[in-house]
Amino acid sequence: MQSGEWCSCDVLGDVSGALSELSAHLLEFGGYHHVACAFGDKPHLLVGWKLVVGHRAYIRFTMIGATVSSGIGSLISPQPVLLVERDGQLRCANSAAEQICLEMGLTSPLGLINPGDQRALVTEQGVQFDADSTRTVHYGQRFFQWQYLNLEMANCLVLFGQERTREESYRRALEHAVHGIIELNAEGTITSVNEETAALFSYDSVRDVKQAYLSHPETFYADDSQRLQLRRDLASGKGVHARDVEMRRADGSQIWVRMNATDIRGEGGRLLGYSVTMTDITKNRQAEYDLRRRQERYRALVQTAGSVILFLDAEGRILEYNRECEWTFGYSWMEAAGQNFFEFLLVEEDRARVRMAVRRLMSGEIIKDEVFSFKRRDGEVRLLQWNARAHFGEDGDIAGVICIGQDVTEKLSVERALRHAEEKFRGIFENSAEGLYQSLPLGPILSANPAFVSILGYEKVEDLVAAEQDPSLHYLNPVSRLRITGRLLRDGAVHGFETEMRRADGKIIWVEENARLVRDEQGRPSIIDGTITDITDRKRSEARIQFLAHHDGLTGLPNRTLFQERLANAVERSKRERRNFVLMMFDLDNFKDINDTLGHPIGDLLLQGVGERMRVCLRNEDVVARLGGDEFAVLINEPGSVEEVTFVAQRLIERVSERFMLEGNEVQASTSVGICMYPQDGRDEKDLLRNADLALYCSKAEGRNRYHFFEPKLQVEVQERKAMERDLSHAIENDELELFYQPIIDIAGHRIIGMEALVRWFHPSRGEVSPVDFIPVAERMGIIADIGKWVLNRACDQTRTWREEGYGELTISVNLSPLELARHEDLIESVGDVLARSKLDPRQLQFEVTEGAVMDNPREAAITLGVLRNQGIRIAIDDFGTGYSSLAYLKRFPVDKIKIDRSFIIDIDSSDGNAAIVRAVVFLARSFGMAVNVEGIETETQLEHIASEGVDEVQGFYFSKPVAAGDMENLLKINLASPAQFPVAQA
Repeated sequence: MQSGEWCSCDVLGDVSGALSELSAHLLEFGGYHHVACAFGDKPHLLVGWKLVVGHRAYIRFTMIGATVSSGIGSLISPQPVLLVERDGQLRCANSAAEQICLEMGLTSPLGLINPGDQRALVTEQGVQFDADSTRTVHYGQRFFQWQYLNLEMANCLVLFGQERTREESYRRALEHAVHGIIELNAEGTITSVNEETAALFSYDSVRDVKQAYLSHPETFYADDSQRLQLRRDLASGKGVHARDVEMRRADGSQIWVRMNATDIRGEGGRLLGYSVTMTDITKNRQAEYDLRRRQERYRALVQTAGSVILFLDAEGRILEYNRECEWTFGYSWMEAAGQNFFEFLLVEEDRARVRMAVRRLMSGEIIKDEVFSFKRRDGEVRLLQWNARAHFGEDGDIAGVICIGQDVTEKLSVERALRHAEEKFRGIFENSAEGLYQSLPLGPILSANPAFVSILGYEKVEDLVAAEQDPSLHYLNPVSRLRITGRLLRDGAVHGFETEMRRADGKIIWVEENARLVRDEQGRPSIIDGTITDITDRKRSEARIQFLAHHDGLTGLPNRTLFQERLANAVERSKRERRNFVLMMFDLDNFKDINDTLGHPIGDLLLQGVGERMRVCLRNEDVVARLGGDEFAVLINEPGSVEEVTFVAQRLIERVSERFMLEGNEVQASTSVGICMYPQDGRDEKDLLRNADLALYCSKAEGRNRYHFFEPKLQVEVQERKAMERDLSHAIENDELELFYQPIIDIAGHRIIGMEALVRWFHPSRGEVSPVDFIPVAERMGIIADIGKWVLNRACDQTRTWREEGYGELTISVNLSPLELARHEDLIESVGDVLARSKLDPRQLQFEVTEGAVMDNPREAAITLGVLRNQGIRIAIDDFGTGYSSLAYLKRFPVDKIKIDRSFIIDIDSSDGNAAIVRAVVFLARSFGMAVNVEGIETETQLEHIASEGVDEVQGFYFSKPVAAGDMENLLKINLASPAQFPVAQA
């Protein structure tokens, strides 16, 4: 073979096989390797290594004699080669190694074996790394990767070096990069990632992230289309620049990365792969999101604000305009944007003033609560109160004007109205008939109107304020001031507080006080606003009426209501204290004869005389009462023995039997007495009254003018009542009831304007039974509602018939019993059915109820009567003055008329005060807007007195007794022809 000529491997003998063997090994594993072979009858080493030039791989071989120390230095290799003893001593180095030593400033190639600050490649203990691996050593800024061969024949080592400075720098940069870096091959398969990539996606190691991406790359993307788009962009050569991609960490959490990708090309432009960098921008994205949210919230706040918010530029053009502006001005944002605020919205009269205000803003002033007029889109001119200030940009120059305002058209209108109202109420305050005042809680009067000053007896307001150091001094009872203040502190207001006060002149008056407590912003009591009204006259009338409610108007004695209360109290006290008492019932004998022969005035004087004699005969702790008519009752506490009771009864009988001189008439009276004793004759007041009544009947039956003690055998009277109850229960079905009518006269027009319907019972064997006898029985039996319904049907039918026959719009008055009133639901339904069936105008129907019936249950009665009255039915209080009714209740009841009881009419021409009572009741009724009816008129004198008191209606025997329907129709015919002549019955 000639040097410098190519030759076939076949001529190399044993070397040919070694070449094939070594080539296959190097192509598969790379690096440096050798095999032993014979050449020219001498042992040699065939050494080879793999080279990559451009895109092609080459195998370079060299033949070395078995004695390698002779020729290693001339080994052709661009990389350093060292021949080293097994103990680390250098035998020789090739020229490449020596050149590298010179470049790096090493004194000899031995410095390559012993790098100084690193572990030596070979020491006395041998090679410091495995033959199957490599070791990288740095020499300053240069890196070399070493591999060795063990030459057994030469008993030495051959170290082959390869410079890796560039690759190592890249690797280290890759490992320590602050960005995630991924390398892909030309097919797009991941080949390497750095540690930052593993941390970025929350993987424990680079290996884990590579395996996860190779297995399921789609799990790394929130939307797999992003991954496919990336591959398409890389394949097309576009690359990726600053693309924000939403991805997923290993735990599934969201991460946003900014991705850049470029291709990697080798010599000749051949595509080797791709380099992808990823930067975590999750915080940036969150910050951007938060910024957008804050901007959205600010915009929402501005848009939803209840105030007009505008932003103008320095020229007054509208730059920002919230939704309240659209509602206030009537223009949409699109219509207002860019418009000149002054020309677009302001009325011409205010433009110059507002322009001047804006100029002041530019100089740094702030506009606060100024008002100007603007014109809406619909042409309406309204008022805007605004606050404004200049807005400065980052460069310190004025960027525009911020305006915030409110439409105050209604507010200013209300303020004007309030001022007018204040003036108006000031006039009312000064001219009110009620006393108006302001005071401190528990302090002096601050202000008062003239009426207040007059009520308290002062001349001028100044005199009152000067003297009023302690307002409680005017109260007759100083505690009243504390009471009203305490209620104010508790409830905040007091209504209808009645108390006595002392005027400046010492006169005692009654006042009604209403007040409210005003508190300051901290809730502390500030002032008291109040009114007072002089109710002295009303209190006197109420006191008189209150007295009459509990006392008999004729005799001044307790009436039935008060006596029953005293009797009930006596029962309770006696039960509690184990005491006894006596109940006596008195009834004058033949009193009707005295009335009929001498007249009712004499009869009334007799009743007064009897009551006075009985009162004088008894102790102060005993009670004598007039129950009605000629019936009296006596309650004796701690009566002593039966003999003492007998003595008292006999003495009373004797005193009543003494002659009376009454207006020149000598009158002889007598009385019968029924006596029962507690507790042996009754357990409660009802038993006692019933048994005393039975004893009284027995006394009368035995000849009168005597007394009789109750005995159990008197119960036979009950049997008679039961018989009456049995007969009464069949009265309706047997057609035994008949309706009578008593005319009601209009005292001004002298005409019959209505009738009172009165039921009569005609029993086949008993004959005519008085309503006084059977009505209480019907109420006790509970059939009074059936009788009432029968009466209502007949009365409505008859009244409708008379109307159709031309007798006019007559009013039919029907009495309601307490039991009917209590069953209000049945009553209302029954009345509705009757009116619907009879077709009677509800305004022609009037119901009469007694005071007692109303006061049994005032609230329910008020509701029931209110329902009836709302239908057009009139309501009248019957026998007014004989029962008990509070004026506070009376004025709340829906009452149209008051009927004064005949007991006040009988002696109205006498001087006992009945005329004053009638006058007071008429005044009271007029105050409440009610009409007045007087019943029981029996004489012309009574009529004359009543007519002078100004009543509206009258009825009584003077005009007509209750008559049957036929007789009533005759009276109506006469009434239709001409005004009624008194008495009507005679006409």
